[in-house]
Amino acid sequence: MPGSDERERWAARARAEPWGRVLVYVALTTATVSISTLLLAVKSITPPQRAGLVAVALGAWVLLVALGWTRGTLPLKPLLAAIGITLLFAVATPSNQSTDVNSYAMYGRILTVHHQNPFASYPMHFEGDPMRRRVGPIWQRTPDIYGLSFTVVMAALAPVIGESGFLVHFTYQLVALCAAGAMLWLLWRRTRKPAVLAFVGLHPLLAVSVVNGGHPDALVALGVLVGLMLAIERRPVLAGVAFAFAASVNFTALVAAAVLCVWALRRWSRPEVAKFAAIVGGLGALPYLLLSGWLQNAHEHSGLVSRQSIWNAIGNFIGSADLLRTLASNGTTIVAGALLVVIAIRHTSRGTPELAIAAGLASFLVASSWVMPWYAFTALPLLALRRPNLLSWTVALYSSLVLLGEQYPSLSASAIGSVGHMLLQNVLPIVAFVCCVSVVVFRPREVLAGDLTEAPVDATVTVAPTLAASA
Repeated sequence: MPGSDERERWAARARAEPWGRVLVYVALTTATVSISTLLLAVKSITPPQRAGLVAVALGAWVLLVALGWTRGTLPLKPLLAAIGITLLFAVATPSNQSTDVNSYAMYGRILTVHHQNPFASYPMHFEGDPMRRRVGPIWQRTPDIYGLSFTVVMAALAPVIGESGFLVHFTYQLVALCAAGAMLWLLWRRTRKPAVLAFVGLHPLLAVSVVNGGHPDALVALGVLVGLMLAIERRPVLAGVAFAFAASVNFTALVAAAVLCVWALRRWSRPEVAKFAAIVGGLGALPYLLLSGWLQNAHEHSGLVSRQSIWNAIGNFIGSADLLRTLASNGTTIVAGALLVVIAIRHTSRGTPELAIAAGLASFLVASSWVMPWYAFTALPLLALRRPNLLSWTVALYSSLVLLGEQYPSLSASAIGSVGHMLLQNVLPIVAFVCCVSVVVFRPREVLAGDLTEAPVDATVTVAPTLAASA
């Protein structure tokens, strides 16, 4: 087969010495320099140059990960140094890719300074608050959409931040850094694979978007990863607590919990599944129903359509903005729900659930009306637990292209209608959606899972056949 021959030729080149080792260091250096330059010089370079650096970093990352898995290892100390450098610059520079940290600080101040309900109050209601003026225009009329746990974090950090422009960036970057560091430590502790660390730690999404942007998605990813590891060890109560924490930061983690619950039905006893579901439902989902104003806020938020959502591309053929909002809100639920049903049926029969959960998160992302690059990060640590496969590359590349298109290229009047504009805002979302659906629905399971005869990276999942047999 030509595909097999090509893989063999690539493997021979990657393992050849000294050229294979040279390629590793070239990829490692290129990824580190491009990510660091992007963080340090973001204000002094043009949008196309920023986009170019993202593309270079992504290409170097792909090469590094491919080399790591083909060669069987990567130089650990240089890899850790590269990850450390990029994360250091991520917290040493202000968040220039996103201003969401100002919204986080304002929601915390609404609760602690103004003693109002952040789920029912707009930032614009507090005209005299200096932090309010830093909130992005679109979020001036948007109340808190996060869960109870992250709202508590925002309230706790509000007195520390005060009105400081520096601390508003640094504190949330530090929270994201600590969560990312814990996640990388867990991945290393479970796998001892440098390629796994490279997959997550040097993906441009981590330093450039998640940590530098101070996004709570790092907390969500940590909770889901911990929950997955506990579920593989068949510890339903602790797994439920971990997933409940992730869901109480951002409700999208309930998608991951639902997929895991279906997987557990095939392997755990009914009481164990009931415990897991009760904990996630009681601590993760129920608070959203009880938080005054949250449901109305979620309904309004579901009508927002971002530039790189598939619904924005569809909106080019719809003249009515109200019709588009209705279509996006209902369409996200229908499409994502249908894909989750397929995943539950076809992909929860494996010994371990990491790929099924990642597929569920990816399906929700590509079908969503509001798409940001850091939303995909939760899936990356899960995908890292397997040798890179079609799903891994689809999610990792898609998130990087959203990062490239959403944050950097200028959308001035002269750019509207250009080839770049059409590619990034119309073609990319449609292609990503088609690729995700193809991977999840139409492609055979072997393509999604890679080689099913190969054990997952996590050595503890060798118990899975025993669990499956005893279920």
